[in-house]
Amino acid sequence: MEAEPEAAAALVALGLEPSASQLDVFKSRLHLLIDGNTSDFDTWVSLISSAEETSVNDIRVISLVYDTFLLEFPLCHGYWIKYAAHKARLCTYDDVVGVYEQAVQAVPHCTDLWVSYCGFAMSAYEDPALVRSLFERAMSLVGKDYLCYHLWDKYIEFENSQKQLIQLATIYINMLKFPTKKLHKYYGRYIIVSSFPHYTTFFIANDSGFMLSGTFAR
Repeated sequence: MEAEPEAAAALVALGLEPSASQLDVFKSRLHLLIDGNTSDFDTWVSLISSAEETSVNDIRVISLVYDTFLLEFPLCHGYWIKYAAHKARLCTYDDVVGVYEQAVQAVPHCTDLWVSYCGFAMSAYEDPALVRSLFERAMSLVGKDYLCYHLWDKYIEFENSQKQLIQLATIYINMLKFPTKKLHKYYGRYIIVSSFPHYTTFFIANDSGFMLSGTFAR
């Protein structure tokens, strides 16, 4: 049985039921924009903001607007990240991965994008090997960048949570091959790691000092 009009309207007002009319509205606005000046970036941003304000729980509207915008401006990595966040909130993990995969195909050398993707994988994947594989894929593309330390830090965080000490040692050795912004800090950690003759104690630096994370035999 179809819902009464009053009940349906109430669901739409609460954001629990997507509004077909809103989808039509944004389709019309997109057609006008595309037929006009698609390079007007501010107008696109305004349209995205409007969709997020009026249809935040309607994945059809969100997908329509973001897909069309990113087709025109595929290098805007911040909007790929925002789109993935919407998908994570409203859809399945596979849908989120689909957005991130499109993103890294469009902007393969963006460190922030890989940090976001790997962070998602850390929370979503049960198999550590899948997360590690994604980190290695990311490092093969951006690991040499001067400002890629956010990704190295995220990788360290992951391996530390897994207590994979040999993996941690490998990360430190690999990161010292490249002149990243935090190279001096990584070298300091490496000195600590390599200073014990029989057992290596791993410390992960944080803002308050060092935190013991484990040992492994050398």
